[in-house]
Amino acid sequence: MNFKKKQYSYPEVLEKLMKYCAYQERSSFEAKSKAYDLGLRGSELEQLINQLQEEKFIDDERFAAAFVRGKIKIKRWGKYKISEGLYNKGIKGKLAEQALNGIDLDLYLENLTHWVKYKLDREVYIKAEMPKLYRFLQSKGYEGDLITKALQKEKLL
Repeated sequence: MNFKKKQYSYPEVLEKLMKYCAYQERSSFEAKSKAYDLGLRGSELEQLINQLQEEKFIDDERFAAAFVRGKIKIKRWGKYKISEGLYNKGIKGKLAEQALNGIDLDLYLENLTHWVKYKLDREVYIKAEMPKLYRFLQSKGYEGDLITKALQKEKLL
């Protein structure tokens, strides 16, 4: 069996990507990947991305800020995990750093405390099991010094 993907014309891909980007905030990397999957290559691909940026369908700075806001408020991720998520969406360097600097520290620490209490409500930890709790908090993307302070605040260390 020979399965060929349908090749779309430039106007068809443009229309599909406008809908794709209007539905939710997308990075230019995600838009390029989608356009590539739809069969657009080379200079047409770059032209399409430029047109989407000019018409404000994609804006990496806006995407990065929205991504960070969502991961902090909804998923309660730490900076390391958010940074990795941004990298996977094609947001690197100063743009990622700028988005991460926009995190509200009070909310960030509140989220870390939430995870500590969440785990303590479900399990009883003895001193020998603290590394397990510490690793869980690290897996959520939090920094080691903040984890230590949060555990000390709860009198677990």
